[in-house]
Amino acid sequence: MLLGLSDLSQDAQVSFDVVVGTGDGDGGVTHGQLLARLVGAMWEGDPSTLAAVRDEVTAAMGGDALVDAVAVSANFHMMTRIADGTGTPLERGGIERTAEVRAQIGVDDLVSRRQTDPV
Repeated sequence: MLLGLSDLSQDAQVSFDVVVGTGDGDGGVTHGQLLARLVGAMWEGDPSTLAAVRDEVTAAMGGDALVDAVAVSANFHMMTRIADGTGTPLERGGIERTAEVRAQIGVDDLVSRRQTDPV
């Protein structure tokens, strides 16, 4: 499963194993494991770990890709905080459409998840 319209333009199989830590591959995404490590380092808060992973991403993918990856991660974090802060409910179609993915990555079990009635 890919996000939004991106799945219409790609013929790829992805898995969430790298996201949930159950696999050692790239999850079907080029540099997927490295990108997952980058996101982890961003939110762990250890400057030396972040610097090391940042350097690995830059060496493997280039500086522009590093900026893109950080921006995408930050944007998803921001959108979630805005939705939580305003109490924006997930539409009913979204609940059904994302059930399998939410189960695979365990998002429904996260402590910070907010429950709002779907619209």
